[in-house]
Amino acid sequence: MLTRARPQIHRLRTDEWEAARSVIRRANAEFAEQVPDSFFASYLASAMDLDGRLATGGDILVAEHGGRIVGTITYFREANDEGMGPGFPPGTAGIRATAVDPASRGLGLGIALVEACLDRARADRRVAIALHTAAFMTAAIGLYERTGFVRDRSFDFPAREFFSYGPAAEITALAFMRALA
Repeated sequence: MLTRARPQIHRLRTDEWEAARSVIRRANAEFAEQVPDSFFASYLASAMDLDGRLATGGDILVAEHGGRIVGTITYFREANDEGMGPGFPPGTAGIRATAVDPASRGLGLGIALVEACLDRARADRRVAIALHTAAFMTAAIGLYERTGFVRDRSFDFPAREFFSYGPAAEITALAFMRALA
């Protein structure tokens, strides 16, 4: 039986990179059958690109539970530093690449990771925090809605603009925002 426990949330350390990538890989494996192969490959490579997110101003956080890295999320003080989609309003923080190991779901780790980013955004005096996800990521959408995010279609964009994939049907990057001020 899974029991909720407050995980330790901290910045990714050098010795945790492979554990974080492993969590990202396992957390996203379920989507491989739901989207075109070329999209999945492009999306997964981007999600696992820790170096790229750090280079563009991201701060990667991990959730540790039971002595293991079981979740990760990236916080951007400036959402637009991520380089995805239409520009968000000035003063908007961003989050990206939320992942929780499937074996550790149900412990409140996703909520703890999102709340850590909300706390950071408030401390950074951001007016809002934003993210993009996709319709097939139903658990993520539920997590974001439970933590106060609401859809903002004005910041949606065709995922093809960021992820390469063949002539399959268009996948839309769905924007969610949460006001902080």
